[in-house]
Amino acid sequence: MRPMAGIPSDTLQRLVLAAAAFVVGFGLSAWRTGHGAPDFYVFWTAAQHWRTPYDPTIISQLEAQLHLKGVWPFAYPPTFLLFAWPFAQAPLALAYPLWTGLEAALFLYAAAHYVRPVWATALLALTPVVFFAAMLGQTSLLVGAAMLGAWRMRDARPALAGALLGAAACIKPQALILAPVVFWGRWRLLGWLLAAGVALALASLGFGWRRWLEWPHALAAFRDLAPATDRINPSALLPGVWWAALMGGLGLWLALTSRDLVGLVCGALCLTPYAHAYDLAALTPLAASWMIDWKRAGWGRALAGAALLGGLVATPLAALGFCLWMALLRAPIPLKRLALPRLAGARRAERSAG
Repeated sequence: MRPMAGIPSDTLQRLVLAAAAFVVGFGLSAWRTGHGAPDFYVFWTAAQHWRTPYDPTIISQLEAQLHLKGVWPFAYPPTFLLFAWPFAQAPLALAYPLWTGLEAALFLYAAAHYVRPVWATALLALTPVVFFAAMLGQTSLLVGAAMLGAWRMRDARPALAGALLGAAACIKPQALILAPVVFWGRWRLLGWLLAAGVALALASLGFGWRRWLEWPHALAAFRDLAPATDRINPSALLPGVWWAALMGGLGLWLALTSRDLVGLVCGALCLTPYAHAYDLAALTPLAASWMIDWKRAGWGRALAGAALLGGLVATPLAALGFCLWMALLRAPIPLKRLALPRLAGARRAERSAG
């Protein structure tokens, strides 16, 4: 693709990709409205009833109206209402397609900075992690886009990177719980993360200060319901504080040793009491790059990327295996090197024979 009006080719491809993602996401969601996006329906309903967003009655009415089966409580922080409220001003038939189209466009635009060639980023939309996140109207694509953008700009634009992370933390706090560890030493970035979080928290007082008193009760109620959900966090494998502490230690170790997006996402996955497969969305562009450039990334990361993109990291046991594999790849002697000496020796023997 040739540059247009001075726009670099890669940038133009990313913009085209984002525009296409919006159109496709909007169209598919408009077609499916009322037939399977309960996550966004909960957000939309809670934002419409912003004076009582944590009242289980409003969700019960939604479940009865749409014949939803499962567990659909609203347990997001009051700051999330700032993001959901504008969409609640539109009818559901428009709000859901707009939400899906925008989050798909933002995510694929951010992801396209990590995948080469750029056009291959479009294939992420076909992976279970990304596809179901979009169709459910989940928040993981928005949070993932913020993470990917912040990581890319951490050196050149730390203020913007910190603000993006602060906004993401106000949507899904547990996803950013290890950001201070991963970004330790980048004080300007962390300062802006804190500033953005405080600013959004103050802005959320417009919905009433009592929302902050009601939120902990909503979290406690959701904690009781979480075991009935299809969560994938490794801490769900076994009951008991000791196992949760062990998984928390693994998450912290990942963050300390990786200090990158893998440590941020996988570390939080180990620490949180609730996570779904779509919470790994931020790692999908990395997984794609590991597979495309497997010689540089190593077969260990390429296999992990294939498992993630193939939707195999979908149970607590699989998630634990994925996190342990990522941890082993950060060991002093990376696993990818274990197979290389034998291969290198064979190549030298072939050259000598030649």
